[in-house]
Amino acid sequence: MSEHFLLSRLARDLPVTKVIRMSEDAAYNWFRRARWPETKGKPYCPHCGVLECYVLTRRRFKCSGCRKEFTVTSGTIFASRKLPFRQILAIIALSANGAKGKAALELCREIGVQYKTAWANLMKLREALAARRDDTVLEGEVEIDGLYALGHVRPKNRKEDRVDRREAQNQSPKRMVVMALRERRKGGKSISRVARSENADCAWDMVRQHVAPSAHLFADEHAAYDELVGLNKLTRVNHQVAYQHGEGISTNQIESFFARVRRAYRGVHHRFSVKYLDWYIAELSWREDRSRVGNRGQTLEMLGRALAHPTSRNLCGYWQGIKPPDLVWEPRRT
Repeated sequence: MSEHFLLSRLARDLPVTKVIRMSEDAAYNWFRRARWPETKGKPYCPHCGVLECYVLTRRRFKCSGCRKEFTVTSGTIFASRKLPFRQILAIIALSANGAKGKAALELCREIGVQYKTAWANLMKLREALAARRDDTVLEGEVEIDGLYALGHVRPKNRKEDRVDRREAQNQSPKRMVVMALRERRKGGKSISRVARSENADCAWDMVRQHVAPSAHLFADEHAAYDELVGLNKLTRVNHQVAYQHGEGISTNQIESFFARVRRAYRGVHHRFSVKYLDWYIAELSWREDRSRVGNRGQTLEMLGRALAHPTSRNLCGYWQGIKPPDLVWEPRRT
């Protein structure tokens, strides 16, 4: 019997002890290679793209073209950082090791920083990971489904005072639905969005943006997916009869992703806020796609995406009261 990937050496090719023992210069070189992979860590101007740059100080550069100064984190999600490079790299490595996410309270104790620092850095990573879906198109066999989350209504103590919480008027306004798409092939990609309801507009817009016209869709019998017939080939599975019909007619892979979401909610974070639910789900979607990648590859990808993402307009000044609106997706059907 072959060994499971998560139990093999390939899954643990970057121990956290190696990152913690790393020197500041070695961690800085990781940042340089991730920021400028095309030139193997040689800096070029992020403003005009000129390759000729002067070294002003040990880790500060000046462009010979536009004469602007910059560092390895200028204009990225880690702009105006205060932590050392080794500590930021340790945060990324510890976050990558979390199979179902990393809690900020746990991280602040491991790294030795304030809770606010740990939370802000983790949210920056989630924002960078969420941006990957913007240009992602799924092909082949694709499953689509929705998961309702948040908005728990505590039942009354007395039975005669309780109401039917399945009815819309008795549900919390915080109740959201996670709309997700997932490729069936090995190493397949997934897309997730957070909407207010599972409706036809959300399903139609997600498929139109993120699914190739030649793809084969699999969905359940929910009415939100009735109109997808005009976009792609569609096969339905009736869950009231069976979870799987025939051979391969199911939505089991996307249900597996929803199981990861439920366990992250209950066992790691204990709660998600409506404001940042979209980023939490996008992070879990990325983890689902990279479940067969070693922790070194996950750390490098997370670092690369963070340094390729522009400075956050949602988190800059967060602790001074500048907070974004709820990150709830509003479909635009055209």
